[in-house]
Amino acid sequence: MYIIAALWNWVLAVIFLILPLISMDYFTLLGLVIPNTMLWFDCFAGLVFAFGLGFYFISESTRHNYGFIKVSAFEKTWVFVVGLLFYLTGGASIWVVLIVSGDMIFGLLFIEDYMAIRRAS
Repeated sequence: MYIIAALWNWVLAVIFLILPLISMDYFTLLGLVIPNTMLWFDCFAGLVFAFGLGFYFISESTRHNYGFIKVSAFEKTWVFVVGLLFYLTGGASIWVVLIVSGDMIFGLLFIEDYMAIRRAS
């Protein structure tokens, strides 16, 4: 599960970093609103990639990286909530909600895994 989450983050991070270099018009085709500066977007893409590394490390040993599971569950849930709020306020398209729904699924799976490890301890 954590390997898939890591791959998910890495693929999105690479797309987010490369696609704007090709053409910003691709984002508007999907109904995405891009800020006037790419600073925050690039920072977000870097953090997405970093979390992908974290998911990979968790996959190596859930017991040794138990604390990071809590942070991961929060991050995945938070990305979904932010994407949904932007959609509800007209700042993002339904495509954003569909993409961040993957994050919500992982967030719920991480919470379930965290609780299972906690019960087993």
